[in-house]
Amino acid sequence: MRPKTELQKPDHATLILKRLLDASAKQAYEAWTSPEHIRHWMRPEPGMTVPSARMDLRVGGKFRIQMRNPDGEYFTAVGEFREVQPPERLVYTWDWEKDGSGTEFGEVEGQTSLITVEFLKRGPQTELVFMHTRFATVESRDNHARGWSAALETFASFVESK
Repeated sequence: MRPKTELQKPDHATLILKRLLDASAKQAYEAWTSPEHIRHWMRPEPGMTVPSARMDLRVGGKFRIQMRNPDGEYFTAVGEFREVQPPERLVYTWDWEKDGSGTEFGEVEGQTSLITVEFLKRGPQTELVFMHTRFATVESRDNHARGWSAALETFASFVESK
């Protein structure tokens, strides 16, 4: 049986998730950063799809991940890469577009948070350490915890099947 994602809540503004993956750091990093792969695993809620994903994977580059739930509602995450160190580490901002239904970058909500993802070699496995910080509220952190936990389960299944 595969271990479940470990959830830690050290304070009201930080979310930390850890997951041991049966994949190399390179495979995990590529699955996390490839728009084509993101379309397969980014599922914070059951039934969500990813109509589009864009990644300009460089410091200062932007990303946009457009998700749609079964009711047709869009949730579009956008941000900018602060650190890009393949295949070990990514640091990027995270915000939501107010109306994410378009095909281009739109106006953001302005509740920018920060994500750090590390892919640590553990023999033939990789430990994914995901840290999401700077939440405006505990409720926001907890909502993101549910979404990220579900997405990481799908991510683990996807990367381990490659």
